[in-house]
Amino acid sequence: MSPDVNRTGLFLVGVRGAIGTTVLHGIEAIRGGMPKIGLVTEIDGLKDCGWVDVESFAITGWDVCGNAHDAAENLVRTNVLPRDIVDMSGEVRDRLEMSIAPGVPEPEDEGGVDNKSADLLALPLIEVLAQLRDDIRNWKSSERLRRGAVIYLASAERDRDMLPDGWYNSDADPLELLKTAPRDLSRSVLYALAAICEGVPFINFTPAPGGDLPAIAGFARREGIPLLGNDGKTGETLLKTALAPMFRDRNLNVMAWEGYNMLGNKDGAALEDPQRAKAKLRNKDVVLPSILPNNPMMHSGVSIDFVPSLHDWKTAMDYIHFEGFLGAHMSLQFTWHGSDSALAAPLILDLARIALRAQDRNEGGPVHAAAAFFKSPLEMEEHDFHRQMTLFRDWANRD
Repeated sequence: MSPDVNRTGLFLVGVRGAIGTTVLHGIEAIRGGMPKIGLVTEIDGLKDCGWVDVESFAITGWDVCGNAHDAAENLVRTNVLPRDIVDMSGEVRDRLEMSIAPGVPEPEDEGGVDNKSADLLALPLIEVLAQLRDDIRNWKSSERLRRGAVIYLASAERDRDMLPDGWYNSDADPLELLKTAPRDLSRSVLYALAAICEGVPFINFTPAPGGDLPAIAGFARREGIPLLGNDGKTGETLLKTALAPMFRDRNLNVMAWEGYNMLGNKDGAALEDPQRAKAKLRNKDVVLPSILPNNPMMHSGVSIDFVPSLHDWKTAMDYIHFEGFLGAHMSLQFTWHGSDSALAAPLILDLARIALRAQDRNEGGPVHAAAAFFKSPLEMEEHDFHRQMTLFRDWANRD
């Protein structure tokens, strides 16, 4: 049976997670007439740029454990998803459960995942890659999908040792490198390679390296496949990149910027592990020196604590101590309290649209225009949110 020209697959890594579950139900809600609040591609000046229709997206993907029905009920219980949307989407979740493929866990997690996912750990990495590629091909065929995108939503990975030098060479062949790669190679690299080899864009919404490795970025460029990443910007860091330019452009001296974060979902639990938290904290703290380079004595810090009772709701409390005219010391404090999944889900839909547009334009490798969506944008040093959005608007409106 030939593909349906109106169906596009979103292949989510961690499809049963809170963000994946919110994306799934968000698409169903939009089909039912709910407004597209939170989608950047729906604001004035961008909504008429010819994006792929959100209602054409079909969700499937990989996961290592869990159940889509339980995930949806948890998000109703914590006031993220409306009860009526979850109730009307039961058959959608049934179909999803039948299509989900086993995900690839980290070696340390073997005891806490489904048997089929644990079995993948016994395979050579090159065979794991072949299985992921088969999954994408099978979904395209069984779901009659004309095209698609792989979106990496897995829990924060553990920080790993440096890879062999070849991975940092943009001319290297990552498929050859994979044959001798360490067993604990970032899973984001495996999914990125599967996407590139199968001709679909790869979007990394996590701090994992993915397309940040030069060998992966170079391979994607040569194959003409877009890469978007890394580490979605949805909360405290979004505010930092929006507010810091104000201090810079008013010539106010930021002496200290301290941030404290609380998160209660599975990502929060994962970040209790210092090895998982390392990349996340690094990405959250690097943006300020980039935007405020003339403040070499600025003291900045960021921390994250797991607070189980918050569930999907994350809270950030920041204190900014700054100096004004004649040395007057002043301060700004803010508290941000938002649903992690409700903030992230519309951006996933935006990024899928952007990735597919980039593919239509034959833009292979890192898509710099997507920088505004990420804490650590690929191959980009610019963290000023306003400048990033100007870049994105110009790109989206280009003929």
